[in-house]
Amino acid sequence: MTAAWTRRDKFFGWKALAVSSVMYFAMTGLLLYSFPVFLPFLCEAFGWSRASVSWANSFAMAVTGIASPVAGMYVARRGARKSIALGGILCLLCFVVAGFHTRLWQLYLAYGLLFGLGGSLCGMLSMTTVVNNWFVRRRPLALSVLLTAGGLGGVVIVKGLVAIIDRFGWRNAYLLIAAMIFVLLVLLPALLVVNKPEDLGQLPDGGPAAGKAASAPGARKLEGTPVDFTAAEAVRTPAFWWLTVLSTTFMIGLQGFMLHQVAFLLDIGISAAVAGSVYSLFVGVSTAGRLGMGFLGIRYPTRTLAIVSMLLLIAGMAVVLWAKTLPAIFFYNILIGLGMGGTYVATMNLMPLYFGKTHYPRIFGIALPFFTILGSVGSPLTGWIRDITGSYATAWKLAILGLAIGLAALIFARPPVH
Repeated sequence: MTAAWTRRDKFFGWKALAVSSVMYFAMTGLLLYSFPVFLPFLCEAFGWSRASVSWANSFAMAVTGIASPVAGMYVARRGARKSIALGGILCLLCFVVAGFHTRLWQLYLAYGLLFGLGGSLCGMLSMTTVVNNWFVRRRPLALSVLLTAGGLGGVVIVKGLVAIIDRFGWRNAYLLIAAMIFVLLVLLPALLVVNKPEDLGQLPDGGPAAGKAASAPGARKLEGTPVDFTAAEAVRTPAFWWLTVLSTTFMIGLQGFMLHQVAFLLDIGISAAVAGSVYSLFVGVSTAGRLGMGFLGIRYPTRTLAIVSMLLLIAGMAVVLWAKTLPAIFFYNILIGLGMGGTYVATMNLMPLYFGKTHYPRIFGIALPFFTILGSVGSPLTGWIRDITGSYATAWKLAILGLAIGLAALIFARPPVH
């Protein structure tokens, strides 16, 4: 790492955020959202059913969730820089194996073991740890930039992968992803990531003003606990479990809508072209919601903003139940997009806000399995209800119920007292 890159006379946090955003952009696009792109090509090449191939992704999610507590301890002890690089190496090996595999069990091994373990080390846990270490007063804004970069990665990189597969074939596309992972998730963190400001003799947010601001009651409400909780202390508070319920119900309620909205629109007679445009609108508004939450979170309490965002989500899902015309469809996508983007950033900010940054990797690693594993149920459950009843109405009602439970959990999740 060059001396010019880590100049001690200038606040390094914005560089840390820029590097983390590039890595998260790559991680979401290359790792999280690439599997559905390859799925039809694998089925065509080997004659496998879509269900059998989909199990590889399910195994990866399960292993990521199970390994998250261990990943949290590793990040806390070794730092996010080593964790991201190690996770990147495991994910690189996953895509190399996928590029040469000829048996279904090899695909399961690549995704279930290598990708599952690697994703737990180089994913959201490590990325948000870097941001939480460098920012306190501006944490909502920094987290919103990071999470927005992740959302853009899912849009931009996926489109590029389709073109690469069409031109060079799916095996070469897997190997190209492996090469990109080596550069962006192994070399980049190893060379440019600094775990925390103390490593450079700096303070969060760029100076001693952070410590002075925290002494004011209003600032303390925005910046969080003055005394950091250990993981053992955090899990003994009701607030930790209420926040876990919030994140889990949020994931369950939104996964079904996100993956089935286009199919729902086709069911009610909307053309495929218009349905695609509606989905693009949803993605764009969700991105605006993430950025908006970041700027608002600097001035207003995150919990209050999260409650407003959840109310927007529930209102949007209620509109879905009777939406038949394009104005109503656009209206509910605006409500849900803003609510989803705002809630996503807020929930990522509430854990460090309530429990501090010192033990955040361990604390978040304990909560992560719940909304990673249970949250994955939302999409197949929504599809199953549609197959059984011939309509998405029951699924949307259950999503509203789940989000209402999440809102209640958020209201009960008051800041704990150390």
